[in-house]
Amino acid sequence: MNHQPCIAIVEDDKDQRQNYVRALECMPVQVLAFADKHSALQALTQQRPDLLILDIILGQEYDGGFNLYSQLNRQYPDLPVLFLTERVGEIDQVSGLRMGAWDYQPKPITIDYFIAKIESLLRLTRNSNSSQESNQITCGQLLIDLDRRHLFWQQQPLSEFTMTEFTMLEYLARRPGQVLTYQQLGQATFGGCVENNTISTHISNIKRKFKALDGDFNNIISEYGQGYRWRN
Repeated sequence: MNHQPCIAIVEDDKDQRQNYVRALECMPVQVLAFADKHSALQALTQQRPDLLILDIILGQEYDGGFNLYSQLNRQYPDLPVLFLTERVGEIDQVSGLRMGAWDYQPKPITIDYFIAKIESLLRLTRNSNSSQESNQITCGQLLIDLDRRHLFWQQQPLSEFTMTEFTMLEYLARRPGQVLTYQQLGQATFGGCVENNTISTHISNIKRKFKALDGDFNNIISEYGQGYRWRN
C-alpha cells in the first residue's frame, strides 16, 4: 500500500483553514488541521507530518507560528514547512528562511496556486526521502552522506544545516564548476518561483557555516547576475 502523505495545517482563521482543508481533500493526502499552537503541538509531537503549513500569527501570539516550528524542529530537524502568512516584511521572511522554511508565501493566496504549491513541495519531500543515486557525494574536501544527511568538510563534521541548505549544497556539489542560475537553485530546493535574494540568503547561511569551521573557505562562487557555482 502506498504511503499517503500527511499534511498538517495550523491556521487560526476558521474560514481560511476550512478552505485549505477542502482544497487538500481533493488530493490523495491525509490532512490534520489545527486552530492554535497548543493543540497542534500536542498532536504533532505524536505524529510527524510530511509537510507543515503554518501561519505565523496564531491568535494572540504574534510569533506563534515561529515558536511552534522552533519546538517541532527540535524533534524533527528536517520537517518541511511552508509559512503562509500576512506577515510579508523582509525581516519576517528572512527569519522564516533562516529557521529552515522550504517556502514562504504571502496571503491571500488563490486555491489554484495553493494546490500547485503543495503538489510541488510534496514532490520535493518524495525526492528527498527516495533512494539516492549514491550513498555519498565527494566533491573536493566536501563529503555528503546522503543516507544520514550528514556533511563533512576537511573530514570535520558540519552541523545545523537546514533541509533547504542541505539540498542546495547537494545540488551544487553534484555539478562542480557549473554555474547554476537562481532559477535552477530555486527549482531544486523549492520547486517554484523564488526571489533571487531568497536564494542569496540561503547561500550566505551556507557560507557562514563553512567559515565557522574553515575561515579560508571560498568554494561557493557568486556569478554576478546569474547564480552560483561550486569550485573545488
